[in-house]
Amino acid sequence: MKKKSTVFILAAVAAGLSAVEPHVDMKVQKLDDGRTTYTRNVYLNDGKMTLIHTTEDGKVTKSTKWGEIRFGLDFGRLPGTNGGWSLWDFFRCYEYNPKPYNLVRERMPTLVSAGSIGGTAVVDMEFPSQEDGKLKIRMMQFPSHPEWIFMRVKSEDFNIWRIDFQAFPYQSDLPKDRERRLSTEKGDVNINKEAVKFSDPTGHYLALYNEFIQDTAGNFLIIQPEKIRMVEVPKCKASVNIRLYARKGIRQFDFALGYFQNQPASDAVNRFFTGNGDAIRKFMDGIDWNPRISTENFDKNFSEAKKLGIAKDKLEAIQKSYRKAVEKKDFAAATKAEKELERLKKTAAASGLSDFM
Repeated sequence: MKKKSTVFILAAVAAGLSAVEPHVDMKVQKLDDGRTTYTRNVYLNDGKMTLIHTTEDGKVTKSTKWGEIRFGLDFGRLPGTNGGWSLWDFFRCYEYNPKPYNLVRERMPTLVSAGSIGGTAVVDMEFPSQEDGKLKIRMMQFPSHPEWIFMRVKSEDFNIWRIDFQAFPYQSDLPKDRERRLSTEKGDVNINKEAVKFSDPTGHYLALYNEFIQDTAGNFLIIQPEKIRMVEVPKCKASVNIRLYARKGIRQFDFALGYFQNQPASDAVNRFFTGNGDAIRKFMDGIDWNPRISTENFDKNFSEAKKLGIAKDKLEAIQKSYRKAVEKKDFAAATKAEKELERLKKTAAASGLSDFM
C-alpha cells in the first residue's frame, strides 16, 4: 500500500505553549530516603501520559508505596471518572532475560519527547533493554482521528517477549451488577467469570465494554495478528489486561488505541467490527511512521538567532545536530535541536531587552 506522504515542521516548545499543544513537562523530586522521583507528563492533542520512575543510584527501585512508578494514559476518559485506558499502567513491554522484565517500568527512559505540526502529535520514547538493546516507542495522533492513538513499538538488539495493554472500561470501581465484556474474533466473553486464551490469532480487533450498567463507554484495540502467537486476557475484576505474546524474531509492532463514549456499547462495538475498525486499520497501514522533516521553521529561527549576536560556535553546533537529525529522520533529535535554538533565542532576546532598559 502506498504510504501517506507527510512533512513535519517541528513545533517550537517554548513560551506561549497552550495546554493542548504536545509537549513534555518534567518534575524531579528528592525523597526523604535519598531516592529521586522523576515525573513526566506527556501531552498529546487529546490525552496525556504520565510516566513516573523512582530511582536510587540511577536505577529504578521497587515501589514502596502507591504512585512511585507509573506508566499511565489519560485518553477517552469520561468526566468525573477514572476509567478508560489505565491511568496507572496502560502499557507494558517485556523482555525475557532470564526472566520477564517490563522495560517501561523497570528501566529509566533515555528519551521522552513530544512535538506537533498541523495538528498531528508525535511522541517518542526510548528505554534500554537488559543488555545493549533499545526499546523505541512512537505514538502519533492525527487531527483526522482524534479518538485514536497510533503506536509503533520497536526493539533493537533484543527480542520482545510480550506486550500488554490495560484498561478500565468506563470506571475502575466494582459495582455488583456490571459485567466486563471482551469481544474478539473468537466471540464475546464475560471476563469477570472466565479467561480468554487462544493461539494464532487472525482477527485484528478487540473491544472492551460493559453490560447492564456503565455500558456507554469502552475501549478498542487494533493489532497485527500475524505478529502475535497468542492472545491472553485473564479473568478480571476491575482492570482488563490484554496480553499479546510476540512471535519469535518480530521486532516491530503497530497498534491503534481507541475508545467510545456516550453511546450504547452494543451499537459502538457492532460498528467497530462491521466497518469502523476496517477503516482505522486501513488508515494505520498507510501511516508514514518516519516522515520527512521540513526545515522551514528551523531555518527561519536560525536566521533570526544569528541577528541576535549568539555565539557562532553554539549556533553551528546546533545546526550540525539538526541537519544530522533531519538526514536520519530522527524526529526526537530534531525537536531537541530546535528547542535548544529557541532557548538560545529567548535568552539572547531577554538579555538585549535588559540592556535596552
